[in-house]
Amino acid sequence: MSGYDAIGQDPTADDYDPKQEIKDVEKVAALTKKLAKSQKRVFSLRVTERVINLLSSLAVGGIMAYTLDRFIVTQHQQVNGTGPFGSNPKLWPTIVMAAVAAITILFNFSVLCAYCCGRKAADNVAKGTSYVKLLSPIGHLIIWATSAGSFKAGATGNDIWTFACSGDPSVVAVQKNFEKTINYELLCKTNTISFYTTIGTAGFAVVGIVIWFAITMHIRGQKKTQKKLEAASGFESYRNSAAPYSPYGGKV
Repeated sequence: MSGYDAIGQDPTADDYDPKQEIKDVEKVAALTKKLAKSQKRVFSLRVTERVINLLSSLAVGGIMAYTLDRFIVTQHQQVNGTGPFGSNPKLWPTIVMAAVAAITILFNFSVLCAYCCGRKAADNVAKGTSYVKLLSPIGHLIIWATSAGSFKAGATGNDIWTFACSGDPSVVAVQKNFEKTINYELLCKTNTISFYTTIGTAGFAVVGIVIWFAITMHIRGQKKTQKKLEAASGFESYRNSAAPYSPYGGKV
């Protein structure tokens, strides 16, 4: 695209109208304003997505940390040869969930911190082409869906979550022996919240994919607008550096 296409006037033409200069400047200003608004919308979408993912990860990570803390602190306590979570407690579902939360916390926190240094810094943290960046929400969807699935699959009665929520008489008898040390009701509620938060986070990853498509469309529009601005800028430089013209056309 040439500067003449972007602005619409050739100063060397016989029909050049000086009054059109005002309209040309207004057109450049409108294109600049459009580009700025588009960039602001994209930036807001990205920040919102990261904040929601970070908050979800913090919630799940905090709950899993509390759960692991209760297990570690009481694991060597026994009454009648049985520990506070049964004789052979299953810990891997909690560990998997905690690991996923830790990874996503670090990633989203680093991107948000980079946003404080500017958009370019954030893009360097989560750098890649448009299609590579699509892997971020897809990755969130996969790891959170997998985490929720494994957490549910591991809920067989001897894991911390279902043990804390169990109403089985034999399990309730064990819980009563440690009720002064462990709040089983709290463990049950927080782990249940964690499970549904994980499902919600996986669902939000789908929204993240939709946001990616929206951002991609915005970026394409930005590139078109940027080309117009560059063409307009080139045209203005040419017009400002051109030799004076006679009001009757032609160079002086």
